[in-house]
Amino acid sequence: MLSLFTVFIGSLILSTTLTVPGVFYAVKSRQASKQIPQIVYNSDGDLPTCQIHEGVVCAGSAGEMDPKHASKLWNTPPRNHSRWLKGFQDMNVLQGYARLQYNAAHTQCVVTIVTKTATSLILQYGFNGTFQSAASRVFDKSFTSPLKVSVIARTGQSLVLDDIDFIWNAAPIKSRPGDFRNGQKGAIVEMFGWPDEDIEKECRVIADAGYLGVKLFPHHEQLMSVQPFENELNPWYFMYQPVSYRLQGRAGSRDQLRKMINTCRSYGVRVYADAVVNHMTGNGNDASFHRNPGASCTYWPPKNSSAGDNLSPFFTPAYTYQHNDWNGQPNNALEFPGVPYGPMDFHCDKALNAWTDPNNLNTGWLVGLSDLDTSKDYVRQRIADYFIDLLSIGFSGFRIDAAKHIHPKDLAAIFAKFKASLGGNIPEDWITWLEVLTGGESWLLVRDSEYSFTTGLTREMKAVGLSDADIDKVKIWWSGYPTEPNNDEGSLSRHRKVIQNDDHDQQSDGSSSRSLHDKGCVLVKDCAPAKHRAYEVKLFEDPYEITDNDNDYPIRMVLSSYYFSGQSKSIPDGKSDCSLCKVTCDGCRTRTYAPAYVENAKAYEGTDYTRVHRDAEIIAAMRKWMKM
Repeated sequence: MLSLFTVFIGSLILSTTLTVPGVFYAVKSRQASKQIPQIVYNSDGDLPTCQIHEGVVCAGSAGEMDPKHASKLWNTPPRNHSRWLKGFQDMNVLQGYARLQYNAAHTQCVVTIVTKTATSLILQYGFNGTFQSAASRVFDKSFTSPLKVSVIARTGQSLVLDDIDFIWNAAPIKSRPGDFRNGQKGAIVEMFGWPDEDIEKECRVIADAGYLGVKLFPHHEQLMSVQPFENELNPWYFMYQPVSYRLQGRAGSRDQLRKMINTCRSYGVRVYADAVVNHMTGNGNDASFHRNPGASCTYWPPKNSSAGDNLSPFFTPAYTYQHNDWNGQPNNALEFPGVPYGPMDFHCDKALNAWTDPNNLNTGWLVGLSDLDTSKDYVRQRIADYFIDLLSIGFSGFRIDAAKHIHPKDLAAIFAKFKASLGGNIPEDWITWLEVLTGGESWLLVRDSEYSFTTGLTREMKAVGLSDADIDKVKIWWSGYPTEPNNDEGSLSRHRKVIQNDDHDQQSDGSSSRSLHDKGCVLVKDCAPAKHRAYEVKLFEDPYEITDNDNDYPIRMVLSSYYFSGQSKSIPDGKSDCSLCKVTCDGCRTRTYAPAYVENAKAYEGTDYTRVHRDAEIIAAMRKWMKM
C-alpha cells in the first residue's frame, strides 16, 4: 500500500513538441475547437489563463459519483489523431476484456468476451483466428496453448486482447518433502524489485532452501514516466498505481511472467501475486496534459505505462485544461478503457483523512488515488475476473493491497464471484492474505460489528456461501505482529494470521506502516544484519506470544529487497536510471542497474539486493519449523 506519498503533482513548463520512443507528446492541440456549452476555450482549444476543469469532487460525504459525470466516456483518441498510440487501438468506440468461467473440475472453461461500445456495432469474435458472431466459446484440457482473442466490427474497428491462459496449462507443482500441507503452511519470500527473469533463475535456490513460494510485486500494467517525480524516475510506488489489469508490469511482460511461473512450479515453488484492486492510478497521472492552477501555471506531459509502446489509454479528471477535439468533451474524464472502467465505477473524489470513520476509510481517495466503488456489481465482477486470470496463468494465490479500504461486505461479494467463476471449487492450495494495517483505528478494524476484518468479514463470507474451508484460506496480514500480536482480543484464529518482520512499506521514511519498536527492525533503514537475522530466525523458532508453533501462523513472510543508494529509494532494475529521463531531468537522483540474481551472492552482502532469503541461519530455522 502507498503510505504518505503525494501522487498527483507534476512539474514542467512546455512550449514545444516532445517525442519519446513509443510515446508522442503534442503539447497543445491546434485543431479547431468544438464549442462546449458554458465553457469558453481560447484559440488553442485550452481554457484561458491558468484555469482548469472541474474534477469529480464530492458534494457530500456519501462518496457516490454524481450522475452528471456518467457521460464522460470514450475519451481515447481515434486512430487518425496525432495523439493516438498503438496500444489505444479503437478504444475510442470499442472496449472489452475476457471473462473465464470454469467447471468444478477445472477441465473446461467458457471464455466470454465482454464488450462495451460507444455506438451500435455489429461484432465478430475471434478465437485463435476463427471468427464467430457469439461472444462465448468453450475450451477444454485438449487446448494446450495460450488463446489469442480479438474483436472486429463490421465497420472496421478492432480490439486485440492479451493472450488468455487456462489453469490446466500451468506446470504441475513438483512435490517436495516437508510439512507444506498442500500449500497451506510455509514461508513465502517477497521479492521486492526483482524482475521476472531474475526470479526465474532464483527459483531453484528458493526450492532447495525449502520455502513454500515466492510473492511478486504488482504485475498489472502500471504507471511509468520519462519525467522524474520527487527527483526519482519511476519510483517504486508507481507499481501500486494500476493503469489496467493486463499482466504487463514493470517486472516483465505476460510472456515472461508465464515462463517464470512455470519454471518455479516445476521446482515445487508456488508463486503469489500482489493484487491492487482498491484503486487505479492517481489524479494527474494519465495520458493527458495537465497544469497546476497556481501562479506558476506549471505544465506536465502525459505519463506512459509499463506496457511500453503497447500501453493502454487512461484518464483522470484533475488538473486538466484542454478539450478533446475528437468528441467535443472537456478532457476531465475518469476512464480506464483497458479494464474497462468509467466514471460511475468510482467513488467521487474526496480526501481520505478520517481513519476512524468507516465511510471515509472505504470511499475516500487514498493519497489522491482513484478509489473504486466496490459496492457496484460490475466492479466486483471485474475484480473477480482479474483474480481468475491470475490463477489461470499459474498463481497459487495473492495478497490484496490496501484491503482495509475495501468494505468487508464488498470483499466477501468479490470472493463469492471468484468462487462461482471456478465452478464453486476453489483450489485446495489457494490462499490469499489481506493487507490490513491496524493503527489508531484498530478498534474499528478488529472489533466493529460491521466493518471488522475479523468477525465482520467472516460473517459476510459465510453469508455469501463460502465454506469454512474457503474462509480458512482467506488470511489477514497481521500488522499487529510483532508488537501487538493479540490486539484483536482473540476474534481471529492465529491460523488465519500471516506474520512478518519488516515489510516493503516500512522501508521509506514517513511510512504509515506499523512500528516494530524493540521487537523487530527494518533492514535497509536502521538495522545491522546480525540483529535483523536474529528477528528472522525468531519468526520461525519462537514467534512472539506463540502457543503452538507447529500450527499457529502457518504462513510467514520473509522480505528480500534492495538497499537504498544515497537519497534514491528507486529499484536497481535499470528503469530508474536517469539516463532514461526526457523531461526536467535536473536533480534526478539516478539508480543504475544491478542484477537481482547473482549465482553465489550472499545474504546481507553488497550494496544492491539484500537476498535475506539466502541466509543459512534463517533457512535452518525455517526448515526445522517445516519438519525438513
